Amino acid sequence: MLAPIAFAAALSVTGPAQAQEVDRHAALTAQALYDQATAELDAGRFASACGKLEEVTRLVPDGLGAKLTLAQCYEAWGKLASAWAQYTIVEALAAKAGQAERSARAGASAAALKPRLATLTVDVPEAVRAYRGLEIRRDGVPLGEPQWGASLPVDTGEHEIVATARNRKPWRRSAVVSADGETVSVAIPALEPDGRDEPARPRPATGGAQRTAGLVVGGAGLIGAGVGVFFGVRAALKLHESNEAGHCHDGNLCDDVGYAAREQAVAAGDVSTVLLLAGGAVLAGGVALFLTAPKPERPGAHVALGPHGIALRGSF
Repeated sequence: MLAPIAFAAALSVTGPAQAQEVDRHAALTAQALYDQATAELDAGRFASACGKLEEVTRLVPDGLGAKLTLAQCYEAWGKLASAWAQYTIVEALAAKAGQAERSARAGASAAALKPRLATLTVDVPEAVRAYRGLEIRRDGVPLGEPQWGASLPVDTGEHEIVATARNRKPWRRSAVVSADGETVSVAIPALEPDGRDEPARPRPATGGAQRTAGLVVGGAGLIGAGVGVFFGVRAALKLHESNEAGHCHDGNLCDDVGYAAREQAVAAGDVSTVLLLAGGAVLAGGVALFLTAPKPERPGAHVALGPHGIALRGSF
C-alpha cells in the first residue's frame, strides 16, 4: 500500500508562488479529490485514483507533493513511463524550489524506473516523409518530426499509431507493448492515394503563339514586297534614263550609255517581280496564320429567365 502524502505537503508550491493564496474553491475541490484518491490508492483502484490526482495537479499546478503522489500512483498502476516522466518533472521543479530532499527522492525513483521502461519507435521512411501534410499521431497526440525514428518510453498496453497526409488514405495500426523493458518498433508504410487528386486539365489553346508567328511572317512578306517596289521604281528610272538625250531610239536602238541603262532597268525589273511575288505570297501566309489561330475562350453572354424577369448574364 502506498503511504499517501499529507495534503498540505502535496499542495506545496514553488518559488514566489508560495506567497500566493490558492483559490479557495480550487483548494477545497482539490482537498476532496486528494482524500478520495488516497483512499482508492489503498484499495488498489489505481485508474480512478490516478485520474483524481491528475485533476488535483490541474487545479493546483504548482503543487509538488500532489505531483509526487501522482507519480507513485502511476508506478503502482504499472504505468512506468508515465511515473518516470512525473518523477523527472518533480525532481527538476523541487530542485528549482530549493527542496533538495524531495528532488533527491524523485530523482532516485526516476533512476530506478529507467532501466525497466518499455520503448516504442515509429519509423517514417524518407519516401513517406515527402508526403504533403504528413502527420503522425500516437494515442491521439501528434508526434513531431524530431520524434520520428526515436526510441521513446511508453507505458505497457496498446498504442494506436495513425498516419495521415494530403490526398492519401489514413493508415492506422495498434502497437502492443506487452511487458516492461520491451522494445517495439512500427514502420509507417506507403500511404495509398485516396483517389481525390484532380487530373491536370490541359490548358486551352489561346493561339497566341500562332498569331505571333503570323505577324512575323506577314511582316517579312511586307518587307520583301517593299524591297520589290524599290527595285520596280529603280527599273522605271533606269528606263527613263536610257531614253534621255537620245541614248535609245525606236526599235530599241541604243548607244552604249542607253544600252547599259536598259540592262540595269531589266535586271531591276526582274528582281522587283520576284520580290513582289514572293513577298505577296509570304504576306498571304502570315495573314492566314493570324486569322486561323484559336481564339481564347471567354464566357459568353446569355439570356436567363428568372422569377423576376429576364436577365442578361455573362462577360464580354
